[in-house]
Amino acid sequence: MNLVEFSENEKEFQAWLAQNPDGFVINTRRNRPPSYMVLHRATCSKIWEYNRMARPGGFTERNHIKICSSTKRNLSDWVKLNGRSDGSFSKRCSFCKP
Repeated sequence: MNLVEFSENEKEFQAWLAQNPDGFVINTRRNRPPSYMVLHRATCSKIWEYNRMARPGGFTERNHIKICSSTKRNLSDWVKLNGRSDGSFSKRCSFCKP
């Protein structure tokens, strides 16, 4: 699998997004609960744009981590290995519709 996990480094995460605009991202919590593995497009502003709710550090440095890949298939394989045996995502972002 060609995956990159971002935990504790928002600058590297945002650089990956800029270099992989056709990629995909799983947003999950640090403890990787199978009930919260949300799929996004790399271009989705909900996972990279700071606002009054999402302050610097909020995407990878506090409660959340990001798993990134150029393909949804790789991310489906990752969720299988992390508690979702059917390879499905807990949700697909309704904003970016991956």
